[in-house]
Amino acid sequence: MKKTLAILVAAVMVLCAVVLASCDSEPKTTDPVTTAGDVTTAEPKTTEADATTAEATTEADVTTEPAKTTEAPDGPSYVEDDFYLYEGDPAGHVAISAANNGELACKFTVDSNARLIGLYFESCPSWSTHGESAFVVELYKWENDYDNTILGDPLYTEEFTEWEDNDSCDVDFTEAQPTGFGPGTYMYVFRGTTANIGVWAVDPVDECEYFENGTSSNHGFRVVANLLVEE
Repeated sequence: MKKTLAILVAAVMVLCAVVLASCDSEPKTTDPVTTAGDVTTAEPKTTEADATTAEATTEADVTTEPAKTTEAPDGPSYVEDDFYLYEGDPAGHVAISAANNGELACKFTVDSNARLIGLYFESCPSWSTHGESAFVVELYKWENDYDNTILGDPLYTEEFTEWEDNDSCDVDFTEAQPTGFGPGTYMYVFRGTTANIGVWAVDPVDECEYFENGTSSNHGFRVVANLLVEE
């Protein structure tokens, strides 16, 4: 009986040893472990460098978008030109007085492609006096006739004093009106405010109408209208 028990115990031990050996020889299956490296690879993070690049790209995109133009487009180009408000040989001129509030005037028209920027009185006699004479130059918008025109407010007024005999007078409208005056019909008035002052005159031109103290005149006063004419 004891021998039989010993054999059974030995058999059980052998069987256990075989089972244990079989278990050790089977490959172990483990759950996959996600490492920090795996996380970085599977879910890429936006690094600081990436963010900077994205911002730079956005700025570049904004910069390259066409800018909106808020300024008016460039206007036409102009060149200076002179409109002689008289004709004839200046050597044959005559002196016309505007002394003591006398008025010498000329109506003329600026074409649709031009602007009026000044007047040039080629010579203003003071009958051999020096530094004693004075006058005023005014520019009006023409209103039907002489009387209605001078009832309005002048567009421009300038006074000249201490006049030297036969000096030329350059009236620059751009000092007050930088772009000059646009197309239309105008009248200048030369008004003497002292004795011994006037203008020289030659022949009239058909495009103009002349006045001496409000009355029609056939004298073409030696005055040039300075224009800017569209190219």
